[in-house]
Amino acid sequence: MNTIQRTFKDIFEVPLVLDDSEILIRKIEIPIIQRDYAQGRNDTGINRIRVKFLTALLQAIVTDKKITLDFIYGDISKDGVLTPLDGQQRLTTLFLLYWYTAKKENIDPKEYDFLNHFTYATRFSSRDFCEELISYNPDFSDGEISEKIKDQFWFPYQWNHDPTIQSMLVMIDSINEIFNEQTNLWDSLVNKKSITFYFLPLSEMSLNDDLYIKMNSRGKPLTQFEHFKAEFENIIKQHSKDLSNEINYKLDRDWTDLLFPYRGYNNIIDDKFMRYFYFVSDILIQKYGMGFEKDEFLLTHLLYGKDVENAINNINYLKNSFDCWDKITDKKEAKKTAIKDFFNKYFSNNIYETGKVCLYQDDLDIFKECCNNYEKDYYRNRKFPLNKILLLFSINTYLHNKDKITENEFKRRIRIIRNLIWNSSDEIRDPRMQTLLKESETVILFGTISISDKGELGYNAQQKEEEQRKIKWLKINPDMVDELFYLEDHPLLKGCISIVDWDQNKNLKKFRLLFDNCEKDLINRALLSIGDYSQKISWRRQIGSKGIVSVWSDLFTKKRDGFQNTVNIVNTLLTNLNELEINNETLEKHISAYLEDPKTIKDWRYYFIKYGHMRYGNFGMYYWKNRLEKPYEIIMMNTEISLNGKNWNVFLFTLYKLMNTNKISLSDYANQDERLKIGFSNISIASLNDRYIIYRDDKKTEEHEINQLDGIDVEDRIEKGLKIIRNLISKEEE
Repeated sequence: MNTIQRTFKDIFEVPLVLDDSEILIRKIEIPIIQRDYAQGRNDTGINRIRVKFLTALLQAIVTDKKITLDFIYGDISKDGVLTPLDGQQRLTTLFLLYWYTAKKENIDPKEYDFLNHFTYATRFSSRDFCEELISYNPDFSDGEISEKIKDQFWFPYQWNHDPTIQSMLVMIDSINEIFNEQTNLWDSLVNKKSITFYFLPLSEMSLNDDLYIKMNSRGKPLTQFEHFKAEFENIIKQHSKDLSNEINYKLDRDWTDLLFPYRGYNNIIDDKFMRYFYFVSDILIQKYGMGFEKDEFLLTHLLYGKDVENAINNINYLKNSFDCWDKITDKKEAKKTAIKDFFNKYFSNNIYETGKVCLYQDDLDIFKECCNNYEKDYYRNRKFPLNKILLLFSINTYLHNKDKITENEFKRRIRIIRNLIWNSSDEIRDPRMQTLLKESETVILFGTISISDKGELGYNAQQKEEEQRKIKWLKINPDMVDELFYLEDHPLLKGCISIVDWDQNKNLKKFRLLFDNCEKDLINRALLSIGDYSQKISWRRQIGSKGIVSVWSDLFTKKRDGFQNTVNIVNTLLTNLNELEINNETLEKHISAYLEDPKTIKDWRYYFIKYGHMRYGNFGMYYWKNRLEKPYEIIMMNTEISLNGKNWNVFLFTLYKLMNTNKISLSDYANQDERLKIGFSNISIASLNDRYIIYRDDKKTEEHEINQLDGIDVEDRIEKGLKIIRNLISKEEE
């Protein structure tokens, strides 16, 4: 093997012996298959790696302690063109360092002519940039060199969008920042050979012969995954040859078998492996509080590289994260369905099953979902969102520690995790992930829930308090465990059951019976008959709706302004209901008794209960401009968060619907002066807090006061409004 140490200059000047003959490399060409130059990317993770790498190169020059940058290997054509298969990043950095040194120390161009033989085939812009750079003599006096390069006439605007060129510019500035005070760089690089590497032609490699023979036989270039795999194995080998061999074996056999059931249409599992690799690596990134890295090669160096402090622990964590699923069963015949069986054993789809935790989705295999959907995009609309990351991490933590956690402990603890995840939608965000992962791990390993008095950054504090209370309550009421879990899994609650009074044990079951067996509109009316259970959301208020489940779920779990009042009213209704008679008929009797009771006051609730059109809006959302002084001036919204959509004065809308005639009309967009118009005439009617006003040609002509006592109606204003409208229509028809 030609394992002689070479400098970047040597590779063009020291012949190689191949097949008993000498060949001189006349050109290095980065192939199209290679990814863009990434060591110059400008983000937190890469900045750290770049500074560390350049500092190591500087130390090699300053201290005369030579540094060897491991193996660089590739294919050499008969005419002496080297196509690197591994080492592109290092070669590009060395090219830029030699260029910087030559220019800074005014080296004779003949001495660095070999730089003209390094080029990129990835795109013309990168190739042309390298050519122009060699001819350019920068000003080192002040400012960033990159900005001066961008100001050159030969630097077109579109190069600002070439990722390789932009990375090169960042690297040039970094080299200048670290090396600018150092002298005699050229002598150290060329004569003292401070920075070297081993170069191996592909024909002399034995590490990955099978891989490359296979690729050559099919006449196709190596895929990105195959490049990654080769580099990953080499990185692990820097720590331990045995560990590298073990992981290589698992990659080719055990882990391939593990992922094969999830293969794509082409029977390849490369993308499945990479997605799960990203998931596990991102967990480590988040636990360390490091910046995300999208490039798999740099991510590998960042977490598993030779100089990384926790590299061995990280490698073992990665290995165990694959192995824990591979070893989920020892039975060969069950291997193919083992993961699916695991999820079916501990989780249910959309309904409660004893001994399982409901996930509210059809396909329970979260591992498969990760392999299919985990993406490198860390912005919006993740296909595999943060809540799924936390859930899968929690399951992985159990599988890593099955010898320390009993099956029953896992069932209880993963239920707590599910509850925390579903009820921390505002808290589950990227900046909190480090704490969220730590809290999840603590729950799974020890069954404890951490609550901090200081600025809470983890899961929702109220939900954590609820989970602690459940643990204590179940110790006192062990016979209620199934009923409690049944309630937790209800689709309206999803783990948060604060809406139910636990001290009234029967209310747990009554809640389920009520919302599973009765019409939501009847429940809404029954609750209103007891009191104002609405909750305030900014400038608007919300009650239940006829069919949108999320409205009720928000009322019962969001704990907004008015939540405790909702709790009191819901539990009053539950306590008053007979468990054996929870049905629509019972609720209708309850509502009828309320409406027929002469003591019932005609406040806004009375009208909402009596007239169905007042509950027409999709989201149960209403707006009072002045609720205290003008409680009957109410806008019914047909949207969730805006008055820009359809909305109506709730009393005019009800009158319009009850009249059911084309002789009147009402706008879909309420405003301060909204009126119901009578036919094609010039007559309109407005509904105010204590009166109806009749307009003719936009001038007030009549007022009909509504009888009130202490600001509360003592006559039905809808009935009165209907009489007024009928009378107006009748007069118009005369």
